Amino acid sequence: MSRLSIRSLPLVAVATLVACASPQERCVMNATEDLRVVNALIDETEANIDRGYAIEEELEPRVGLNVCTGRRGSFAFCTGTDFDTRERPVALDLAEEERKLASLIEKRQELEVRARRDIAACEAAT
Repeated sequence: MSRLSIRSLPLVAVATLVACASPQERCVMNATEDLRVVNALIDETEANIDRGYAIEEELEPRVGLNVCTGRRGSFAFCTGTDFDTRERPVALDLAEEERKLASLIEKRQELEVRARRDIAACEAAT
């Protein structure tokens, strides 16, 4: 069984909320999805610039011995693979990160306009 990374928790929370949301709330969530993604990328890029390096997550397999149940309730030893998440620093071209950040901020402005328009359409539909 793989573990959820901390970065994936917001996505799980959004998916859970969408499942319980009204049609208008789902419409608004869909209308703002790209904006939320770009905002998360801006946060990550700013953190990378502040830190001076990026952090990549990589999955590290771990094989273990488990007790498994078989047919008719029998028990046996079996092996299973689990994955741990390991973070490692990665060098960055800070000038490129600055350019990427400027581009993301420009894109966010465009997406904010689109999100406002789409949210108004969601509200008008109900």
